Amino acid sequence: MNTKIKFLEIILSDLISKRDTVELELNRVLNDDDLRTEDKKYEFDKLLSDITETNNKIQMLSEYMSTFNSVDINNNNE
Repeated sequence: MNTKIKFLEIILSDLISKRDTVELELNRVLNDDDLRTEDKKYEFDKLLSDITETNNKIQMLSEYMSTFNSVDINNNNE
């Protein structure tokens, strides 16, 4: 397997793990009744921003990998 693709797969896996962890934290904040509403709102917004940013990175990396894969396949067929 191409080492570049393998590297990108590792990065993608790390991003997915990060997103899953932040989603767990978001769930904890939502269910925490001890937090003040203002603190809960701040934490929620921060975590949601982190998830959105990570999702954008995942999408961009996935598209890049797709393009990279198709170029690699075309080069191998020639």
